[in-house]
Amino acid sequence: MSLLGKLFGRDDVIKKSVEGIYNGVDAAWYTDEEKADNHKQLLKLYEPFKIAQRLLALIICVPYSSIWALCALMYLLSAFIGPCVSIEQVCRSSHLILVAQDLAMFNHQNLSTPAGVILGFYFGGGALEGVVRAAVKK
Repeated sequence: MSLLGKLFGRDDVIKKSVEGIYNGVDAAWYTDEEKADNHKQLLKLYEPFKIAQRLLALIICVPYSSIWALCALMYLLSAFIGPCVSIEQVCRSSHLILVAQDLAMFNHQNLSTPAGVILGFYFGGGALEGVVRAAVKK
């Protein structure tokens, strides 16, 4: 048994205490490698949220965009339908335009706010994070 072993007990107790001190000093500094490892873990935990976010964006934004495309197509088709000949005849081109206007108004009133909020959160989170990082670097 060594001199320290006689003073403090067994040699393995001294080795464990030295390792504990070393680990404590090592844990006092937050290195770039530890930051990268923590960021990888955060991204792994963030994956289910990203899937839910994409699904929500698809559920709202695809119908919203499709209705606008349908309205544009209806306006385009009304230009190729012949003009009204008499007052008694139902004018198909003006009727198609009225239906397109009603559909566009319905789409704007009911889906524009949810689509805007969802796209704002979807794209705004990354943009806001970039702005914050740029401000921190200055």
